[in-house]
Amino acid sequence: MPHVVIDRIENLNFPLKCGEVEFLFKADELIAVQTEKSRFFIKLIKKENGYLIKYDKITRPLISEIKKAYNAFITLQNANVLFENIKGIKEKIPNKNLLNIDENLDNIDIIEVGFGSGRHLLYLAEKYPNKTILGIEIHKPSIEQVLKRIDSQRLTNIKIINHDARIILSKIPSNKLHSIYVHFPVPWDKKPHRRVINQEFIFEAQRALKPQGFLHLRTDSENYFNYSLNEFLTLKKADLNVKKNMPYEISSKYEDRWKKQNKNIYDIYMINHETSPKKEETFDFSFECRLTNLDFKPKIYKNFVIHIEKIYKIDENKELIKATIGNFNRPEHIYIINDEKPYYFKKPADIKDNFQAHTELKRLFNGNTR
Repeated sequence: MPHVVIDRIENLNFPLKCGEVEFLFKADELIAVQTEKSRFFIKLIKKENGYLIKYDKITRPLISEIKKAYNAFITLQNANVLFENIKGIKEKIPNKNLLNIDENLDNIDIIEVGFGSGRHLLYLAEKYPNKTILGIEIHKPSIEQVLKRIDSQRLTNIKIINHDARIILSKIPSNKLHSIYVHFPVPWDKKPHRRVINQEFIFEAQRALKPQGFLHLRTDSENYFNYSLNEFLTLKKADLNVKKNMPYEISSKYEDRWKKQNKNIYDIYMINHETSPKKEETFDFSFECRLTNLDFKPKIYKNFVIHIEKIYKIDENKELIKATIGNFNRPEHIYIINDEKPYYFKKPADIKDNFQAHTELKRLFNGNTR
């Protein structure tokens, strides 16, 4: 994890700005940061030999933005660096192709979930030059490397997003996608609830795919293959094409590794023949009044969960609430600035499970008798 240790800290009055980096407020050890491309927190922790500065993983900043924040904060503190591990990171990371969760996804034609090194993603961009390809990945080093390759190859039809693929898919309009690729996903044999492929994902995929569009799963795990095939068979109407050890048009680095080990490779193609109803849901994630009577006991419902995890003090009138809300198998970690009219530091994904959790959160903690 990129971090620095500095020798001294001065009390600063927020908000303030250093270059292109804004420091919005401080909530105990958390400091809110705004750059052109990111909105996130850094943490300030007292150590025996100085003060440790590290980023908060929940808010998902890019490494390039983390470095900007660290350097700006060190400048404002007029501090000496005792340790750092970020010098090897180049200052300018090409990120014009990077999307955030709030951006419109209506122009996406093809999705690849978990693109890793990006070999297949770049291949898709060249194969379909007139289609917009969205690569979804949660591993930030992979994102940084693929963004560089997109820039060096001057590809203009790839977009990248760092988020949960299950949430992103639920935001895609109905009957829109040409194809969805899920190649060599993590099997999660000991934690099957974390698998990308499940009934909900498959139903959302069918809804988002055009008629004759397809979802392609490719895996080296026989266990994952058998599990996924059973999940696909829950569809009321399904056209499934199953293959084993058939050559594919491009081989990923993982596939190269598995072939050397003489492992079997399995494919499942789900071809869609349905025309789905238009997705018209829009959700209001605003608050009407301050949240009160907060407690830390997890609230588990049929379709979602709410868990207040921690409360940080901003000032006498404001506090920062760290919470988990949304679908039990794909919850979102969020922060709420709690004042007379609360608001999310970064709004949750605009999907039904999150909205149901948001509505119940307001009902639970609006100060009325529960």
